[in-house]
Amino acid sequence: MRIGIAGTGSIGRRHLANLEKLCPGIKIVVLRNGITSDTYIESIDADKVTSLKIAEDEKLDAIIIANQSAKHANLIIEGLKAGLHMYIEKPVVTDREQMNQVNVQLARSGINFYTQVGCNLRFLPSLIKLKELSENGCIGKVMRASFDAGQWLPDWRPGTDHRKSYSAKPEMGGGVLLDLIHEIDMARWILGDLTAEACNVIQAPCLEIQTEAAATALLKSHDGCLVQIGIDYIARRPIRRYQLIGEKGTLIWDLRRKTLVLETKHEVKVIMSGSKSFDIQETYLLAMTNFLEGIQGNTMQTQTLQDGLNSAKIVLDLKDKI
Repeated sequence: MRIGIAGTGSIGRRHLANLEKLCPGIKIVVLRNGITSDTYIESIDADKVTSLKIAEDEKLDAIIIANQSAKHANLIIEGLKAGLHMYIEKPVVTDREQMNQVNVQLARSGINFYTQVGCNLRFLPSLIKLKELSENGCIGKVMRASFDAGQWLPDWRPGTDHRKSYSAKPEMGGGVLLDLIHEIDMARWILGDLTAEACNVIQAPCLEIQTEAAATALLKSHDGCLVQIGIDYIARRPIRRYQLIGEKGTLIWDLRRKTLVLETKHEVKVIMSGSKSFDIQETYLLAMTNFLEGIQGNTMQTQTLQDGLNSAKIVLDLKDKI
């Protein structure tokens, strides 16, 4: 199997490590702006090409798009033209123009191949259980929900200057609304289609970045549930906590505490707890396993390019509300 990859930063290297674990002997073709020396690429014995058009000659089975967020769209369009299976890191696009361009090419090409967006939280057992309980009516109709996440940006990528990262620069697709699109994707996945109602953002001078450092957004689901999204680059201790409030009870998922709890009038019940069901690192391996099975026709598409575009559209709609 030959798989191309664009982007060999931290997330790209994670995907490559998982590919090597799942498919020993896999051939990697790295797409770069120029054929430059790179000890990491040399260490994995990868071929190097300068564009996806050249990579077509490499007879690729698929491509992983894990480069700078603002550069995803061009590669997606080339991938659609080439008919390649694609694993696309989130967000798939960062502005309206990119979204329109991808949609135009998508309409022309159709999808006769496997696409998967890198929303790996969908593979976390405790979140799968949260979704299942919500859909099964465990707490009745969900009336209000909150999805909160945050972490001190300098801690995200140890050994790098956060001020020079894409997170710090709007032209690179940075800012919490796009960076932490996981929370919007989770809300969509669990509660269904959402409409953007309002959004407020602030910057944090202490971080010395050009992008928004915190955001609070209000959305509404198709059946009237009010959804609050709270995300930031500021929390000194990482936060990731979701709460669904229904007519019969409340479900609380807390990554830091590694608990999924059901609260009703008469009891507080721990549904899941412990590291295994809350292991975020394992979800990257599960996501890549799913992708490899998908390109071999062994599983249905669950996180399509269109799905990624739908989540990105909500972010762009929220940006319009600022």
